[in-house]
Amino acid sequence: MSGREREADALWRRLAGLEREVAGLREAERTLRESERKYRQIADHSGDCLWTMDLGTLRFTYVSPSVTKIYGSTPEETMAQSAHEVLPPRSLEIVTRRLEDEMALEAAGTADPRRTATLEIEEYRKDGSLIWIENVLSFLRDGEGRATAILGVSRDVSEQRRLREELRTLATTDPLTGAFNRRHFVGELRREMMRSDRYATPFSLVMLDIDRFKAVNDRLGHEIGDRALKGVVDLIQQRIRASDLLARWGGEEFMILLGNTTLPQAMALAGDLLERLKSEPLPGIGLLTASFGVTQYQGHEGIDALLTRVDNLMYRAKREGRARVAHDPAPAGEPAASPARETAGGTE
Repeated sequence: MSGREREADALWRRLAGLEREVAGLREAERTLRESERKYRQIADHSGDCLWTMDLGTLRFTYVSPSVTKIYGSTPEETMAQSAHEVLPPRSLEIVTRRLEDEMALEAAGTADPRRTATLEIEEYRKDGSLIWIENVLSFLRDGEGRATAILGVSRDVSEQRRLREELRTLATTDPLTGAFNRRHFVGELRREMMRSDRYATPFSLVMLDIDRFKAVNDRLGHEIGDRALKGVVDLIQQRIRASDLLARWGGEEFMILLGNTTLPQAMALAGDLLERLKSEPLPGIGLLTASFGVTQYQGHEGIDALLTRVDNLMYRAKREGRARVAHDPAPAGEPAASPARETAGGTE
């Protein structure tokens, strides 16, 4: 084979190789387009909202059509918005802090590049209303592994939040009166005892039992009796502070946990509640009275001793004629009147 023939043969071989490379590139491009089409189709038909956001500008670069179902806005409207327009201040603060933490991990180079983060925050709908959104977030990276964008999957979890709140309410409150239930009260009482032991802060308990409540049920019926219980709870809630804890202890018995409250202060509150019951008739029921037991936590005592003491004091008030307050002796050196407590209506 002559030199020219060898050159021509080599040229043809190079051309054939180039054709194969081009064909391979075309096939890879076709596969990439098909893959992109499939993933875009999945995103477009997903019930969740898929989106990407550029890390440099913090602007949306893609938003799937399901944004309309969740937020009420079109993809184009959403992409024109900044994070400040989508998030209320508290949620923006949470997101900003988390993004700062994640970028610090990126700078350190110690974090898993495939990690995800889940944030459950409130976000604005187009009409200005707020909904709870679960966001699953990860980074998109360039060829050198640097984070360049955020990939997000957002789902409306408002109904799940509502159901969780209902379950929490059912687990902690009395369904008839709306006061906390005994189980929740005991848990909070244990925590208050620990705080008191650690920081030497006082707290007191008030226990009350509606006098002759069985006669109310027998005379007026259980429906009116239920209204009486609700009325008593409303009267107490109007008088105590938001930080105080009211629970239905059982039947017509109630317990009040008064944080940062001395015995004389708790006695004054119990006396005021008694006077209100005696002077403010409940609609369709009339006047009621109650017997009160009042005690102050003595520090490092057991919960059973504390509850037994306030229970005995309440029953002492019953034995002494009802419609009265029975209490521990005031500690030595304790003034007859203590500084006023803040209440729902102001200062006592």
